[in-house]
Amino acid sequence: MLTPSRQPGPISLRALIPSASFVGCADIAVSAVTEQSSECTPGCLFAALPGFRSHGRQHIDHALLGGAAAILTDRPLAHVSLPQCVVPDVRHAYGLVCHGLYGCPSRKLGVAAVTGTNGKTTVTWLVRSLLESASRPTGVIGTIEYNDSLQSQPSSLTTPDALTLARCLAAIQDRRAKFAAVELSSHALKQDRASGLMVDVAIVTNVTSDHLDYHGSTDDYFRSKARIAELVKRGGLLVLNADDPCHAVILQHAPADCRVLTFGCETDADITARIETMSSQGTKFRLTHGVEQVDCWTPLIGKHNVSNCLAAVSAVRHFGLSLDEIATGLAQFDHVPGRLEQVDCGQEFQVYVDYAHTEDALKHAIATVRTVTTGRVIVAFGAGGDRDRTKRPQMARAAASADEVIVTSDNPRSEDPKQILLEVCAGFQLSECSYTSLLDRRQAIEHALDIARPGDAVLIAGKGHEKTQQIGAEKIPFDDVAVCRDWIRANLSAQRTSETLASP
Repeated sequence: MLTPSRQPGPISLRALIPSASFVGCADIAVSAVTEQSSECTPGCLFAALPGFRSHGRQHIDHALLGGAAAILTDRPLAHVSLPQCVVPDVRHAYGLVCHGLYGCPSRKLGVAAVTGTNGKTTVTWLVRSLLESASRPTGVIGTIEYNDSLQSQPSSLTTPDALTLARCLAAIQDRRAKFAAVELSSHALKQDRASGLMVDVAIVTNVTSDHLDYHGSTDDYFRSKARIAELVKRGGLLVLNADDPCHAVILQHAPADCRVLTFGCETDADITARIETMSSQGTKFRLTHGVEQVDCWTPLIGKHNVSNCLAAVSAVRHFGLSLDEIATGLAQFDHVPGRLEQVDCGQEFQVYVDYAHTEDALKHAIATVRTVTTGRVIVAFGAGGDRDRTKRPQMARAAASADEVIVTSDNPRSEDPKQILLEVCAGFQLSECSYTSLLDRRQAIEHALDIARPGDAVLIAGKGHEKTQQIGAEKIPFDDVAVCRDWIRANLSAQRTSETLASP
């Protein structure tokens, strides 16, 4: 856990939330807060939040046993004798309390927050890399890790709960870093997990359909993404992808007084790029911002990654970096784990591991790999359990653009993996695509590698950086990159042995 050096609080709830009503007291002084009744300690404030399946009010007795001294609630509780702070939106108020306890660190940091269906992780890592290449230490909070610019821990959620988010930002500030790049998921925005966060640059990479199992409709999903604009500081920016048709929809939901900056590779925008060359080694493009231009090279491949570069450039330009500093930083950028990550052990074909788990992401990943491949594109992919089922056949339709397709298990979670595969494969019915179905993910990956020939490219999609596979309630160690590397090395070794034995 990233831990700030300072102790939280105490703060006055009346001063922090002037519009709140109080029951049984004139004010409440807070030094600790939690939304989990099991984590209540003597003297803390318990926030009774509405949940997806239950309400925190149902757990107040448990909170009292832990020593809760006051309640944050959305309606007075007549049966509770403790002091109460009553607010109309308890989730929003909880976020304000969490950040207030740590002195509102995002007010003092330069914060770039990123949302979108695809590209969030790559953009935050690019923002950090560009700033740090210009000697500006930067923390990251996102899908892969929570990092305070010196130490990191594996993340549990793309966007953590409000208290963890405030604590991580405080740790970044305490390390004397000046900047933070934060991923904001649609779940977090809808649930007010980002309340209390203040951002200098709010970036929406793109918006396609996803997480309908949670949001229920694309309109609710779009509205949730657009809420990132509510977090922008005075004088800050909302950054939108002009190439994404949905950017106009997001703009409709944004506050009228929000400043907007656009980026794009295909349409007129404030910041643009013209791709000049692309190979498996990287991409060269001409970057233009206003009247300024610079030639850039990045080891990232694909038009979507040039778009990600432009999103990151939008943020760091706001933070004062010159185009020359940006060009230097892009050239120094390495890679993002599990984002078109190349696995090169000396084999005669290319291997990529990618996190693509939506139709749009898989389609772009396959198209990108094809542009740098002379032979066939072989893809192995699956779909996660307990997630949006409507995208399963859509994933198959995207995969059909590859030359060889292997359907396998992803993270089945509580669902029957065989049933998930059936729902995925239903998407092939309207296409002439032939495919192989292998339930065991390791077997599927090894089959994809086994059928690859010199000049081909293998794309292993869906899990990316993840180091485990969740089957039922169990998480078993599983790393797509390691599986690829082990198979390639073993087969190269066997090949060399065979050649040695065959030589006179």
